[in-house]
Amino acid sequence: MLIENLGTTREKLLDSLEGLTEEQLNAKPHTGGPSIGQIVHHLYASERETAAMVLDALQSRSGKVEEKDASLLAAGLQQGCDEEQATAERFTKAQLIRLLEESRFRDLQSVFNETHECVLAERSLEHPAFGRVSLKNLLDTIWIHDELHGKQIAAIRQSL
Repeated sequence: MLIENLGTTREKLLDSLEGLTEEQLNAKPHTGGPSIGQIVHHLYASERETAAMVLDALQSRSGKVEEKDASLLAAGLQQGCDEEQATAERFTKAQLIRLLEESRFRDLQSVFNETHECVLAERSLEHPAFGRVSLKNLLDTIWIHDELHGKQIAAIRQSL
């Protein structure tokens, strides 16, 4: 289910970029907040960071913890994103797509090259926002994060 969710949400995220001009990608919403390009860059950077944390944690012999509900993970992600500052860079659509492909096919794929999903459920780490969380749950945050910001992107697109 993890891999399916990762694929589905990434496909929706890429679809949300279709038809946008560079100006639209980089336009700040009238209500304030980051541009679509800044949101997508944030998703790329977060995915890379999460994959690195999981790879690092695989080296430890941490124990199994109870799986957290996706809504709890979403709430923690929302709070963390509200506090984070967006990069000031401007982006092209090609650049954003390349970054998303890089994080997915280099960083995240390296996790699945190292281990199987069932092993991810058996290991854990201490996370600042979630407390003790399984590595599988930590990877769940990637697709949940894509989904949360996908809704934000849809709202911004409506206002363009």
